[in-house]
Amino acid sequence: MKERILAVMEHEGLTPSKFAEAIGIQRSAMSHIISGRNNPSLDVLLKVLEKFTYVDSDWLLFGKGTMMRQHVLTNPDLFTNAPINAPEEQETPEYRKEIRVETPVNTPKQPVIEQIICPEKPSRNVSKIMIFYSDNTFETFTAENKKKD
Repeated sequence: MKERILAVMEHEGLTPSKFAEAIGIQRSAMSHIISGRNNPSLDVLLKVLEKFTYVDSDWLLFGKGTMMRQHVLTNPDLFTNAPINAPEEQETPEYRKEIRVETPVNTPKQPVIEQIICPEKPSRNVSKIMIFYSDNTFETFTAENKKKD
């Protein structure tokens, strides 16, 4: 993996310290990777893939394939509606602006309150409440303790 990271550095024309700065890691961490003292962490590999988007992840992680991703579009035309990497024999779909439906501005929003009645279950009432305190004491409140107005 060290060799593949060195290949990306060489392709970019960066020194180890500039490469470390570019991907956002410490220079010492980069030095340890290049010297073989440490293997690159997953975080370092993800930063390389995030910064250099042309690098193929299978190549960087496993050494399979080539360094360059196959579907990298160089100099994309940002001003056309043509989909990127569309096969030429397919018809390009027509792009249309979506129709937006405006919502009324001053419409008050009322909460919807529904009461669900379950006829199969009897109604339940609270019969006891226990409160536990951090000093390992507790209080118990039962239905008989309620104040009646």
